[in-house]
Amino acid sequence: MTHLSRREFATLAAAAAAAPFASTPAQARSAAITAQQLIDRISAQIGVPWKADSVDGLKAGDGSTAITGVVTTAMATLAVLQQAVRAGANVIVSSQPTFYAKTDARTPPARRGPAGANAPATPASVDPPPPADPVFTAKNAFVDEHKLVVVRLNEHWRLRQPDPQALGLADAMAWAKYQVAGNARRYDVPALTVEALVGALQKNLRAGGGIRVVGDPKTSVRRIGLLPGSTPIQASLEMLPNVDAIVAGEVREWESVEYARDVVAAGGKKALILVGRVVSEEPGMKACAEWLKTLAPGVPVRHIPASDPYWRPA
Repeated sequence: MTHLSRREFATLAAAAAAAPFASTPAQARSAAITAQQLIDRISAQIGVPWKADSVDGLKAGDGSTAITGVVTTAMATLAVLQQAVRAGANVIVSSQPTFYAKTDARTPPARRGPAGANAPATPASVDPPPPADPVFTAKNAFVDEHKLVVVRLNEHWRLRQPDPQALGLADAMAWAKYQVAGNARRYDVPALTVEALVGALQKNLRAGGGIRVVGDPKTSVRRIGLLPGSTPIQASLEMLPNVDAIVAGEVREWESVEYARDVVAAGGKKALILVGRVVSEEPGMKACAEWLKTLAPGVPVRHIPASDPYWRPA
């Protein structure tokens, strides 16, 4: 398993912010590889065994396409695809699905049959394929028109040690020096209120309206746990007793949120702060861009954030 030291990770993150997205024609010619070759290099050098049934891999486009530039992002939204094209990139590496479901199929999901979700599937109880959806159609058309290649890299990136998503989130908050005993998900920071912590998260992560908080805003916290991405209840149960606040991406409301709310109601000085799945994963995908440069020297690679999808009413 490949390990990144804190210094190596910080170097990658700093380079991502400073490096221009450009290359000379000579560099482009010497570095020309196909999208499939990049995928093969990723799977060979990711540092963990590549799973045959993973969600990761080629999701749209032709693997034989010669790369003109690579963009990493937490979510390959239409806006990100448009920015990638304007920047001259034709390969997009996304942490989350491009086509709105875990399967990342380029067509709308089939509807359940009228007999109900629990009824056995029979020809009479299964609806025909759904009609074409204008949003799927438009996004597919854009991908095809510009000969884009979309690759998902989530599961295996998260499996690297130390966790690059947690390291990225901590570095975005300038918490590197507060890391606890080499644990990429634990930080003991100078004491501050939950309210102040939320303000710092909003500023440093450029969060819009997606932040939600369980806990008293005036509670003082110091021990911080990071759970970027989507967090199951088991992770919250394991972490919350040992920290004052969890900063997570997203959770199921009826699981971790209600558990945290009951902890607070019982007198626990705790907080659960949800910044949103996309926002929580952008820093890690920014570092991913720098890692990809080591796999394809000379290929222009940069990170384009999808940004917080939410806004908050006044």
